[in-house]
Amino acid sequence: MRAGTTRPQHGRQPPPPHPIEPVPQRPRTQGAPVSGTHEAAHRWLGLLSLSLGLLVIGLDTTILTVALPTLATSLEATTSQLQWFTDAYTLAFAALLLPSGVLGGRLGRKRVLVAGLLLFTAGLVLAVLADTSGGLVLARLVMGVGAAAIAPQALALVPLLFPRDQRPRAAALATATFALGLPLGPLIGGGLLNSFWWGSIFLINIPVLALALVGVVRYVPEARGPRVPLDVVGSVLALTGISALLYGIIEAPNRGWGDPLALLAIFTGVALLCALLLWLRQAPHPLVDLSPFRSAHFAWGTATVCVVMFVLLGILFVVPQFLQQVQGHDAMATGIRLMPMFVGVLFATVAAEKLVSRFGIKWVVAVGMLLWAIALILLGRLAADSTYAATALALAIAGVALALTLPTTFDAVLSSLPPDTAGAGSALANACRQVGAAAGIAVLGSVLNTVYRGELDDGAVPQLAGGSMDAVRDHLAGAEAAAAALPSGQGQAVLAAARDAFVSGMSAASLVGAGVAAVMSLLVVAMLPARGGDGASARADPGPDSGAGAQVHQ
Repeated sequence: MRAGTTRPQHGRQPPPPHPIEPVPQRPRTQGAPVSGTHEAAHRWLGLLSLSLGLLVIGLDTTILTVALPTLATSLEATTSQLQWFTDAYTLAFAALLLPSGVLGGRLGRKRVLVAGLLLFTAGLVLAVLADTSGGLVLARLVMGVGAAAIAPQALALVPLLFPRDQRPRAAALATATFALGLPLGPLIGGGLLNSFWWGSIFLINIPVLALALVGVVRYVPEARGPRVPLDVVGSVLALTGISALLYGIIEAPNRGWGDPLALLAIFTGVALLCALLLWLRQAPHPLVDLSPFRSAHFAWGTATVCVVMFVLLGILFVVPQFLQQVQGHDAMATGIRLMPMFVGVLFATVAAEKLVSRFGIKWVVAVGMLLWAIALILLGRLAADSTYAATALALAIAGVALALTLPTTFDAVLSSLPPDTAGAGSALANACRQVGAAAGIAVLGSVLNTVYRGELDDGAVPQLAGGSMDAVRDHLAGAEAAAAALPSGQGQAVLAAARDAFVSGMSAASLVGAGVAAVMSLLVVAMLPARGGDGASARADPGPDSGAGAQVHQ
């Protein structure tokens, strides 16, 4: 504690009376201004470095979606393995976020962030070198561990770079960068797959992370939270509970929702997470403080982020397969056809801040969730021979919805947290977000696969030999391979029936997602406050020059 300050005596872990201000990049004389031109440039370069790390996390959440058909043939992957290529990353990310947020507070956020960037880069290298499905799943797990180390530290460090009046915009820019990476992933992936081998979708991110690493080391200050004992029990319960729950959700569509192992994993995960909640309520030094959930902005902002990721990952898992395997576009053409979502994000991101200032968070987010429902209904009305205009309209609306909901709600979540709990609070919100992402792929993917296989089993496909029929039922790539081995007329009939069955499954999944988004829109109107944070940040931010609170080092 600095000389001249006193430790508050009331409460277990009171918020600091002033904001956390980073130590300046160079010595300043008494009375010098807080930010000169040189120091301001360092602040924005630090933000750029942190944003690059968040951008890669967003990209790698979705970049595999256009590569799934390629991986199904190149690595001879099953449907279960295809899901694990995506979900191994999500599972590790979600399971380790809470311990990572606390670890950053103890060891130093910059130190843990640098370790995360190096670990993510190692995962990318492993993916580039992988030549089996198991090797790629392992690489994705390593990337997920790295992402869990990066995300909470980056989001907690952003406010430390800026004075109070600039923090909301900086936080919005950082979260918007992550949101931008989500639709950008399939676009970049499609372009790379059209000219290079599938490993290029991982190779492209290595120089980006190298730039982020150099910038973090040079421009981002070190910061630590209060020195409290590590909650080992809470960490173990969080890690095992989230892992078991997500494993069950991911495996249930493949094994069947009545499968004993899948059900055991889900119930075990729920039981462990319930035990975690009970533990956190009475632990002397809990893994994460649950008090942020008393803030309506934090609680309903986090819930909204979960639903946004649920529907977004469902869309990005399904639509690229529709464009590639139903309508016959290659990876590059598929990536280009996802551009309307990217354009929608850019257009609405520019307008979102002004809309929030004029109408308040509640109505912007509520309209955004309603737009998600409309986009999903439009996707649910597509047929195998639908024109691209219908798909483009749905994707553009989804892009606008993404920009109005994800950055806005994350800003509401972060603005409700005092600076000394920003790391743990953002880790808690991110963990919930990743659970929503995994659930979107698993649940909506399960609806699609159930309807797809149901129609095939009802006789939509002419009777085939056992092995060929199993390939058709497995996924559309299997149906294409089976059709290619049949006489022309029979092969075309099999492929047409499989594509129609896939479209039926996509329609059912889209309507389920639309229902979830519509319900969330109503809940936002009823429960989310109209404007501003709940005051946590404001109470902790009376002036730009104070340094009490957490320890910040250059």
